[in-house]
Amino acid sequence: MPFLLKRILFRIHWLCGLSAGLVLAVVGVTGALIGFESELLKLLNPELRIVVDARATAQSPDVLIAAARNAYPDYAARSLAWEGDDQPVIVRMARGRERGGPQVAVNPYNAAVLGTPRGTAFFDTTEQLHRNLAAGPVGKQIVGASTAMLVLMALSGLYLRWLRRPRSLGAWFAFNFRLKGRAFLWQLHAVAGTWLLLFYLLAALTGLWWSYDFYRDAVNRMAGVPTPVRRPAQQPADPAAPLLPLDRAWSTFRGAVPDAKRAMVNLSGKSDAPIEIRYLTTASPHERAFDTLKVDAASGEIDAREPYAELLRGRRFVSSLFPLHSGDFFGLPGRVLVALAALLMPLFTVTGIWVWLLRRRSEAARRAHAKATAPRRALTQGSLVEASESRAP
Repeated sequence: MPFLLKRILFRIHWLCGLSAGLVLAVVGVTGALIGFESELLKLLNPELRIVVDARATAQSPDVLIAAARNAYPDYAARSLAWEGDDQPVIVRMARGRERGGPQVAVNPYNAAVLGTPRGTAFFDTTEQLHRNLAAGPVGKQIVGASTAMLVLMALSGLYLRWLRRPRSLGAWFAFNFRLKGRAFLWQLHAVAGTWLLLFYLLAALTGLWWSYDFYRDAVNRMAGVPTPVRRPAQQPADPAAPLLPLDRAWSTFRGAVPDAKRAMVNLSGKSDAPIEIRYLTTASPHERAFDTLKVDAASGEIDAREPYAELLRGRRFVSSLFPLHSGDFFGLPGRVLVALAALLMPLFTVTGIWVWLLRRRSEAARRAHAKATAPRRALTQGSLVEASESRAP
């Protein structure tokens, strides 16, 4: 039975690899880039860094939003993002029902429009490739199926290695560079896969949350979190529509949260609802651990506070799925390790296909040799039979 199970798992492993290898290579490389999008955009746009003058006074959010709307009159302002006093304020614009739009950088001190940061279009495309191969719902299904195959490959690969030398740490984790050819490629594939196994399982099991509704519903039920109702389609963005004034709410927020390092405000909310400011502080455990402050736009009074630390454990778990997926849950070291593991995904595609091709070539050569030597063996066996019969009394 173990031998039969091994053969079945081996077949499953290489069938999944041949089917999903190229897709996972694309998803891995794009995921590594997305994981450091913020840092890469800052490197690409050094001119956007703000030199803070102690005598300068920051402009109000309403002035910054008005500057962005004047620069892009055909677009409506959808949201505002603030990432510290030494960074430009980003006003995300939209036109019609489109979800994406230009991200307009505005100097927070003189309201000068700095334009759209270089690289944002590249990262929008990169994100689409990562989520659905830039192929819409069909691509999303392909990525989801490939992610599920990654789980199968990781578990089947672990079992196939376990049968060999389960108690030898050297066999599990050490590279033998004296090997050549197919043996070296197989060992590189197997040992590197062992080192990165947990990273791939974590990325795959969390990534499936975005791929399949039934999986997301099951995880939410396990966490005791109701599945959110899908948002209705956004109303067409009207560039001329008045926006809620933010100045009083923003002043309240800055006074109430002096250690804030990042904040986001949705500008397309209802006029009778309080302004909702989601923010991170220096004590936030990860980049999705948002606290929420709800402020009345007219009076500037705080309506409600929702600290992340006081959310139910299940809601904190669900909100941590993306940080677990990207490695941010474990800080900068986690992000670096997850990005390196993602960048190495093409290694497994190349070595796996290469080993499979070499195996097929070896089997074809063995069959050809057996076929060529079959008549000779038959002739030899016939001669031996004749000789035996001639010696018989």
